[in-house]
Amino acid sequence: MKNILKNEKGFVALFTVLLTSVILAMAIGIASISLKEIVLSSAASEGSLAFFAADSGIECALYWEMNTQDELSPNLNCNGRSPEPTPSQPVFGPVSSTDPTSPETYYFSIPFGENGNLCADIVVKRGVTEVAGVSTLIESKGSNTPCDDRTNNPKRVERAIRVTY
Repeated sequence: MKNILKNEKGFVALFTVLLTSVILAMAIGIASISLKEIVLSSAASEGSLAFFAADSGIECALYWEMNTQDELSPNLNCNGRSPEPTPSQPVFGPVSSTDPTSPETYYFSIPFGENGNLCADIVVKRGVTEVAGVSTLIESKGSNTPCDDRTNNPKRVERAIRVTY
């Protein structure tokens, strides 16, 4: 009888290790799924911020376009902030072109958010085409990074909105 009890003690230790391994594998799987969900929800949140920046940029450009018929000027002010230069593009004044039929184009960037941590890059083109009654195109690309951060940030999210009329 004593020999039989000794063999059963080893079985309990093996069963405990097996059960612990199964519970550990399940915990690692649940943690992995939870981490992926957190990353996904964070990306969705950043995408919303970029969309709101693009929408704010469109609203600012539309307000300016509807209330002035002359060239955009440095007096433009959105949410208490003035436009900033877009790299390699002029801030104000039409881009020069040799083609007289080319649209009058303006490029500028406006910071948004609490500390200017969001940015909207805006393009306003006047005189695009008269087909279907479209004469002005406004495009705003919102991003979840500041206007002065033009690096290849892997967490940068952009959303764009285009308005024609």
